[in-house]
Amino acid sequence: MNIPVALNNSRSRSPEKLAIVCGEHSWTYAEVDLLTDKLAANLLIAGVRQGDRIAFHLANGLELAIGYIACFKAGGIVVPINTRLKGPEIDYILRHSGSMCYIGQPEFYAGLPSSCPAIDSLELRYLTGDQRDDQVKQFNDLLVETNESLPGPDIHPDQVAVILYTSGTTARPKGVMHTHQTLVQTAKAMEQMGLDQDQVAVIMTSMTHMIGFGMVFLSALLNGATVAISRPFDYEGTLRAFARWRVTYLLGLPILFRGLMQAQVEVQSYVASGKLFFCGGDSVPSALQEAFGNVFGPVCEVFGTTEIAPAAWNRPGQIKVGSIGYPPDGSSFRLVDSDENDVQAGEEGEICIKGPHLMAGYWQDPEATSAAIRDGWFHTGDLARSDDDGFYWFVGRKKEIIIRGGSNVSPLEVEAVFYQHPAVSEVGVVGRRHPVWGEIVIAFVVLRAGMESTEDELIAFARERLADYKVPESILFRDELPKGSTGKILRRALDQEESALVARI
Repeated sequence: MNIPVALNNSRSRSPEKLAIVCGEHSWTYAEVDLLTDKLAANLLIAGVRQGDRIAFHLANGLELAIGYIACFKAGGIVVPINTRLKGPEIDYILRHSGSMCYIGQPEFYAGLPSSCPAIDSLELRYLTGDQRDDQVKQFNDLLVETNESLPGPDIHPDQVAVILYTSGTTARPKGVMHTHQTLVQTAKAMEQMGLDQDQVAVIMTSMTHMIGFGMVFLSALLNGATVAISRPFDYEGTLRAFARWRVTYLLGLPILFRGLMQAQVEVQSYVASGKLFFCGGDSVPSALQEAFGNVFGPVCEVFGTTEIAPAAWNRPGQIKVGSIGYPPDGSSFRLVDSDENDVQAGEEGEICIKGPHLMAGYWQDPEATSAAIRDGWFHTGDLARSDDDGFYWFVGRKKEIIIRGGSNVSPLEVEAVFYQHPAVSEVGVVGRRHPVWGEIVIAFVVLRAGMESTEDELIAFARERLADYKVPESILFRDELPKGSTGKILRRALDQEESALVARI
């Protein structure tokens, strides 16, 4: 089944039911269907063809919501762009994805013509708001009625629907491909997590990421629920959604749960409608679970990746605090050693997952796809152990990814930017544990002989080229960095040095 067919099923069941609410505004399933029909038709008239990539550079809101659906109806492939990324990062995504259309907001687009050369090569560019010039058209032009009739594309369930760029172990982000079918299956897995037609789910994570887009927004609509759109870190807006729309379902990151809990203590909004609270994207401390539970209700920790989510979770009434729970029906979960042999209960092993909602692979990267998916099993690079009851317990990451506030940061990507600075000879990037963000980015730097630079200068240099969450909080200057026999910088040794430094503070 493709996404438009699945969405039509939701519309047919309850056309006048609220599908999307945002602030004080609301749209029924029938109204969303009409809006997205017009948008899809105008995209086709403008020249979008099946399989074309359309980049969305939008904050959470109605435009991004209907943009996703319309693109699926037109047979296009959505390329969501994290609004925190900078010009060079966006330039790579546009080029790597081969996007032909850009739809964004004026405040995000403003600096791109000078910092993102790929933007000039796009066939179509649209901006929300009233801005209009010879190069950029208005998004509202795509919402006008049209008498022109174009046949809708025949969309196969295995067609790619979205490419989600995520930082991995390489210097450049990888484009995770999800098809119409894998996203429909994601919605079925989310239904097992209680996200059904009786829920009002609030989005408080970015809709450019798998949690906000796939697990909440799209799954809620495919399952006939109502979705309330808020924005990351807008805690008062989320609380207003609870009070106005009687939110029942919440899925978010630990840092957002902490902020929402603190805001509720200050505001004392109506949140009694809340029934199901799921938290994941990073480890969820037991202290946070207890404190949040005292204000809202019991927290069910969940585990997943951009490649497959949800992968495991605690069930309401069956919570083991500190555990990531167990996988959904229809999926398989195993822990393996370095020789890919299954480990025994209580032993640590790499998490490997198989399920119908697993990604189709990495865009334009068959080598990375083959390395990640072997014999149908996705190797996550995360380590866990199991107990005698079949619950899994997250241990750590086999990969060197830094997770800051639920966002992946590739050390290689950050290091590649520092190597562009003329004074930098060597650099090694690691994470430092942080009570709020989970981890923050730290860089060890060796300067070239005879050259000088300062911490402030290097951080400013990085900030011009990287999203703020990827920029190191601290630069530690060294005469040399630890290396292995092949000359490779040993991040593990740097990580140990960083841990020792923190322990002495």
